Amino acid sequence: MCLLLGPQGAGKTLLLRRLHTYLNIKDQDPLGGSQATIPTAGTNLVDVLVTKKQEVVVREMGGIMSPIWPKYIKDCSTLMFMVDMSNRLQVAAGCILLLTTLSDRSLVTDKVLILLNKIDLPTCMSRFEFESLFRLDDVLKQSKLQVSVIEVSAHTGQGLGDVLDWLAHNTTGEAS
Repeated sequence: MCLLLGPQGAGKTLLLRRLHTYLNIKDQDPLGGSQATIPTAGTNLVDVLVTKKQEVVVREMGGIMSPIWPKYIKDCSTLMFMVDMSNRLQVAAGCILLLTTLSDRSLVTDKVLILLNKIDLPTCMSRFEFESLFRLDDVLKQSKLQVSVIEVSAHTGQGLGDVLDWLAHNTTGEAS
């Protein structure tokens, strides 16, 4: 199982909706119109078809649930952590949440994907700004984990194919 975490309002629910339908509609209307979402107050379990023959279960946990994230960390084989690149205050808070999560002793996976969401918005910070504020180099140097970073827009669909590729290569043998 893949665990999807991040601060409230980062776009986790919309990302899951898009990933869930991505392969089915890729050749048709690309993602359709904007979908309204509400903050997740619990968890969402979604089956994501990452290839024509491989499906991965992704558990999204609402940002408000961060105090109990550790109870779910031990059950995940991969971890995705999403940050809203258009919200500078959230980036700082997200950094603390990510470092707390990565240092949790119950974390058994070594495969982590940091998703930089909302890159389509005019208020989005640059990748350099993000890496400086988030201290990404320090996080990567201090971590023994395999950390990847992908820029995405759950709204426009940019980067979703890269996320599916990452899931396909890092969650082998997890078809439900």
